[in-house]
Amino acid sequence: MARLTDLMRDRQPARPTAKPVAVRGPSMTERIQRYFREIRTELGRVEWPSRAELVAMTIVVVVVLLVMALYLGFVDLVFARLFQQVLVRQ
Repeated sequence: MARLTDLMRDRQPARPTAKPVAVRGPSMTERIQRYFREIRTELGRVEWPSRAELVAMTIVVVVVLLVMALYLGFVDLVFARLFQQVLVRQ
């Protein structure tokens, strides 16, 4: 079985590679301007909901929020009373 050192001895030495030339990209100002141009372009592609859809979705969110608040309030009340009965035995 060959050792790693034997294998490395048979290899040709690697040629030194030339250092890559630093390529300067666009300036910070150009990058910021490009960023905002792309934002404007993307916002132009968005399919915005109509007013009726927006109102309907808002109502759904508010109703779900109220239902969850009532549910969590009820569960909290049950656990509070349960723990009060268990921990405060007289």
